[in-house]
Amino acid sequence: MTYSTHLFRHLRFTIGQNIHRLRARQELPLGKLAQLTGISRDLLEYYEIGKGDIQLHEMLKLACFFQVEMHDLLG
Repeated sequence: MTYSTHLFRHLRFTIGQNIHRLRARQELPLGKLAQLTGISRDLLEYYEIGKGDIQLHEMLKLACFFQVEMHDLLG
């Protein structure tokens, strides 16, 4: 495994943990977050478990929704 592959894998995992933490803090079900952000529930679930590559515009939507800076999602 290359360094960049490892780095991206770690970044996906970190972003997913942060999304989950912010959602849990608000006691917000995954389906409700999907409804409020326009990001599908399946994609949000993939992001939270670190399986999906999040698009920049989706990360911006989530940062705006949770009223945090983008770097708060990045770790």
